[in-house]
Amino acid sequence: MDNKIYATLLYISDIEESLHFYRNIGLMPKYREGDWIEFDLGETSFAILKRPEEKGKLIPQKTRIMFETDDIEQEKKHMLNLGVKIIGDIRNEPYGKLLTFEDPDGHWLELYEKI
Repeated sequence: MDNKIYATLLYISDIEESLHFYRNIGLMPKYREGDWIEFDLGETSFAILKRPEEKGKLIPQKTRIMFETDDIEQEKKHMLNLGVKIIGDIRNEPYGKLLTFEDPDGHWLELYEKI
């Protein structure tokens, strides 16, 4: 097995709403097939998939997927202008700055800036 992650996947409830959300925060789709969309993040992908109804109700995940940025303050301003729900404020950790936010389904995601 290679020591890398190919993709991280989140189930979502509305493919078009989520596509709009992730594009607005700066992720560019690289592949779409039906209710599956992959966003280009270099060597790895972040993917969303509409949860099939037969699998039951979507439950938002609080697992933190971190997206790296060079300017967390600017990204926070951009997200606030878009009306994105921010959880708390920018936190300074020994390894970098973090900012938690929610997608339209309530999944928690994070921005990370190296220090």
